[in-house]
Amino acid sequence: MVNHSDISSFRTRLLSLLYMVTLTGCLLFVSNSCKNKAKDKRGAPQEQAEGMTTAGEFVEDLEYADFSFSKVKGYFLGEIDERLCVLSVESASKTRVTGKFYPIDSLSGSASPESFKLQKESDGYRLVAGTINDKVTFSISADSAAILGTITTLGAQGRVHRLSFQHYKAPAFCERQSTRYRKPQFSYSVLADVQYGKAKGFWTSYPMENDINFTKVFLKLLPKTIAAKQQDLLLDLYIPENDSVAKRPLFVLLHGGAYFVGDKGTKNMRGWCEHFAQCGYVVASVNYRMGFAISKSSIQQCGYQAIQDAHAALRYLVAHADEYHIDPDHIFLAGTSAGSITALAAAFMNDKNCPNFVTKNKLRKKCGTLHTSGNECRDDVKIKAIANMWGAVYDLHELDGHPVPVVSFHGTADRIVPFDRGVPFSEIKGKIGEMLFDEMYGSEAIHKYLDSLHVRNKLYPLEGCGHAPHQEKDGRLNDHYQFIQDKMRAFFYPELKSKPQLKHDDHDPQFYCFEEEGFTHLSWQAEGGVILSASDGGVRVVWLDDAPKHLLRVSGFNPIGVPYKQEWTL
Repeated sequence: MVNHSDISSFRTRLLSLLYMVTLTGCLLFVSNSCKNKAKDKRGAPQEQAEGMTTAGEFVEDLEYADFSFSKVKGYFLGEIDERLCVLSVESASKTRVTGKFYPIDSLSGSASPESFKLQKESDGYRLVAGTINDKVTFSISADSAAILGTITTLGAQGRVHRLSFQHYKAPAFCERQSTRYRKPQFSYSVLADVQYGKAKGFWTSYPMENDINFTKVFLKLLPKTIAAKQQDLLLDLYIPENDSVAKRPLFVLLHGGAYFVGDKGTKNMRGWCEHFAQCGYVVASVNYRMGFAISKSSIQQCGYQAIQDAHAALRYLVAHADEYHIDPDHIFLAGTSAGSITALAAAFMNDKNCPNFVTKNKLRKKCGTLHTSGNECRDDVKIKAIANMWGAVYDLHELDGHPVPVVSFHGTADRIVPFDRGVPFSEIKGKIGEMLFDEMYGSEAIHKYLDSLHVRNKLYPLEGCGHAPHQEKDGRLNDHYQFIQDKMRAFFYPELKSKPQLKHDDHDPQFYCFEEEGFTHLSWQAEGGVILSASDGGVRVVWLDDAPKHLLRVSGFNPIGVPYKQEWTL
């Protein structure tokens, strides 16, 4: 039968050996006169032990040991007779060395300290640690980098123990930084006229940059509303180049134009697409079906079809996420005017909360549901955030249950789309606006309602500005254009950040990793513990039970290349 006192005695001896290592360090710093005296007494210096790394000088003649060394302090990580341990040297004087010893068990995530004291006596050296209280001799080399050698206990069950320790230096912690998605830094390529679907409609494009008389354009295009034809639904893709990340966030833009004119390639759309692609986004500028007869029901059907096309474009891009290197978990949507009305509806409206005119006009029967038109893609789409530029919603209750962050820009003097609440095109004489449009809720009403729902949102009221405040009447882009671009980019950035969930396996209590994959360039730090190994795959830590706190910290890049820093108190 195993004697428990023998086991305890053996453990104590092991501890003694470690502590003796510390003493050895002291011996390295013996004065030159003492060294010379020892040399005269011993003769030729002892040869280095086979296979042992040099760590200062070996000291065997204990008569001349001096414990007042200063370099052998802090934590050392190594082995005693092939058992992993942590050694802490706390104090050293000419006659005494004290510290703690932490035996590491692979089945435990922490290590308990055991104190030791090694002191010089008139007839040699004594180690006191736990149940050990023995005379010892040693042959050790020690300095600030390593402690190597042997310790022999002289008690009834004395034996020789081999020590091999390296000074523990915690991995340097590096907080990762990057300007990706915040500043232009990439070149880009353009895939023009990518077909994302087909649907019956009147037309999908009519650029207005060089033809600014809307009345003439309206009269010119009105005859085309007599009969719908099959239309190719197209988008332009702006893709960053020379980029190392495998997947990138997607930014989808919908142009304005009163559901009658506009194009994915107009100057203002193109400028934003180029900027966000240079920042690292995959950007899609989308054309959708436009055109309506002079009736409220025709206008409402046109708006409904635009929402269908926005959904079709989003589904197509998610279905081809691998091909275009898109991260479907980070999709951002924006639009101007009618494009913004469409973007808001695409994010918040569903087949259950559609406005009354959808049922009244039997639009589902005529046009299909919101999510089944245009193509056969059926992938789920989740919008991360929206940039609303002078847009509106039909019913504020559409916003219920959809906590999508919204940043809004709107001229306070806008009489085409109401800043707060009203009928679109209220500036038209003869109350034609009321005859053709339903009341809508603009950016200020949206902002207040989202505030009441505690949904992250921001409103930038452009004081005294009318509709489309980002450009002059002749189409020139003004200072508001840059302002909107910068605020939009800044609002999106927090949504790109992600905090990984820490995973800790009870069957491997020393190992920590992330639930999610794709986090890279991880830098780990453990306060109150010793890191045994660290990589992008995880970190192995032994916590010291007597440390005032156990804190694990990490910094790195998430799967789309955004830097993050996180810490856990364990």
